[in-house]
Parts: sequence; C-alpha cells; structure tokens
Amino acid sequence: MSASYHVRSSSLPARPHSSDLNHIQLLLKKLPTDNNNNNSLSLLSQLYGSVPHLFNESPSSLLLPHHSFFTHLLDLSLVHLDLCSKLRDITCRIKDSLRDLRSAFRRRRHGGDSTIRRHVNSFIRSRKAVHKDLAKLLLLLKEADHSYSGPAHHLITLLRQVCSQTCISFRTVLLSLSTSVPKPRPSKWALVTKLVIKNVSSQVETRHRNEYQLMDEELQKFCSAKEIKKERIKSLSTSLDKVDIVVEDLEETLGSLYRRMIQARVSLLNIVSLHI
Repeated sequence: MSASYHVRSSSLPARPHSSDLNHIQLLLKKLPTDNNNNNSLSLLSQLYGSVPHLFNESPSSLLLPHHSFFTHLLDLSLVHLDLCSKLRDITCRIKDSLRDLRSAFRRRRHGGDSTIRRHVNSFIRSRKAVHKDLAKLLLLLKEADHSYSGPAHHLITLLRQVCSQTCISFRTVLLSLSTSVPKPRPSKWALVTKLVIKNVSSQVETRHRNEYQLMDEELQKFCSAKEIKKERIKSLSTSLDKVDIVVEDLEETLGSLYRRMIQARVSLLNIVSLHI
C-alpha cells in the first residue's frame, strides 16, 4: 500500500493581484516628478507600505530569471535606508539647535544682546555643519547606481519606478534643507557644498521659498542689524517656530518611511532566499 503525503506548496500566484498593482500605480501618479512637492515623503511612505504585497505575491517563475535585478534591488535598498537614517539624524540636529535658540530668546531678559548674538552665531555654525552633511548625502545619492539594463517585466518596471521616485523624493528634501547660510566662511568644504548644491539646484525650478529659506533670510537681517530690537527678535522667533513645526513633521515622516522601507527589504530578502 502506497503512503500518501501532504506537501505544502511554496509556489506563489502567477501574478500579483491587480488591486495591489493598481494601488501602487495610483500612488506613483500622485507622487511628483519634479522637486517642489512637500508631501512627496508622506506619499513615498504609503508606497513602501504597499510594496511588500508585490514581493509576497510574486511567483518564483518571475524571480528566477531576474536574479541580477533583485540582487541589485537589495543593494540599492541599503543605500536608500542609509540615506533615510542619516537624513533623519540631520533633522534631529536641526530640531535641537532650533529649540536651543528659541529657548535663548525666551530667556533674553536674563542676558544682554551679546548673549543673544552668541546663541545666534552658534545656531549658524550648526547650520553650516548641517549644510556640509547635506552636500555629502547629495553626492551619495548621485553616485548610487539606479540603472538596470536587464530584460523588462511589468513588475520590474514598477519596482524601478519606486526606486526612481525614492531618489527624487530624497533629493527634494535634501535641496529644501540646503538653503544658503548667513555669512558663510570660505573653506574647502564650503566650496564643495556650494558646487554640489548649485549643480543639483540648477536642474530644479524654484517656484516658492520654503520655511528654511525664510528663516535664513531672517537670520541674515538679524546678523546685519547693528542693534537688536524686539521687532527683529519677534520676527525671527516666528520664523523659527514655523521651521520647528516643519522639522517635527519631517522627522515623523522619515521615521515612518524608514520602518516601511525595512519591512519592504525584509519581504524581498524572504522571497529571494526562498525562490532564488
């Protein structure tokens, strides 16, 4: 008598559900193709929340012939995770320096104008340090290999669009934070920073000034003023408050995006280890 065995199949659907594909395509259409949409990271986070469904429902018949692409995608996901993590660290530094300066303004009655100017100069030095780190991230993003010359497939095309949009969205945020810093001191890194950001920004049409630019304009006015007046402090404080709100929102969005990018990478690792 022959024994019968129940074997669980690890095969996957022949094609990802059309609803998942349609949802991702809809999100891709909502995302900007240029660099002037402040909601790009939030939409990108939603996009990465849907990507694991594509991996979990992709058949081994698709993965096996495209081993090189998925290996490349794994490498690229590490670059994107590194960028996201470092960008979040930068937003934390900006937030801390913002709150230190705002606190100094609130304590102004306990110190003279020289104390206020010292805190403002400290904030500007912090901005310069952030500016250098942003330039490094722009170079890292530029050097990342987002190309793929393998055979085409509808799923691979979709994933390539996700990678491309990730690059655009990070670039958007990096440029929005890379505004001019008041009274820059000439240095080797200052020149590199200026060249990198100028080169990237020249490809982008600036349609409006963001909160960081408005804050730096207020800082410039403050630094050039011979006398510190209440109106000038109030104007700068208002600008700092607005930037603080923007940075807080950016930090939360980057945190959500980072977690979803990790989930997408884990799903990809699982499917690759099982079927490739």
